[in-house]
Amino acid sequence: MYDFISICSDAMYSKKIRTEVLEEYLVSMLKFTKESNLIFSMESGGEIVRITGIPANSQGNYAFNSLEGVEEVNLIEIAVPWKINDDSEKVISDIAKAITKEYAWIIDEG
Repeated sequence: MYDFISICSDAMYSKKIRTEVLEEYLVSMLKFTKESNLIFSMESGGEIVRITGIPANSQGNYAFNSLEGVEEVNLIEIAVPWKINDDSEKVISDIAKAITKEYAWIIDEG
């Protein structure tokens, strides 16, 4: 089971980043592995942490069967395993903060 941290461009989801820009940052800087288009993973404390880049509407809603062909995203979701240790929780928190800082985005508290 997972909880999710949602990171968005702004309250109206109006700013977007190119798929290749997100991929380069997650793989090169944060050391994630690309699983498929806009889906990335890494291990932390024996648990798999997944990040998905998502094209959302202005309310942050989305629906898709595939992310193939998506060229821009305005929402990033980090899947956080329910049972993680404090060290892994800090790693995930640091990842979320790094992404918000890199793109001047915000963590969606809603």
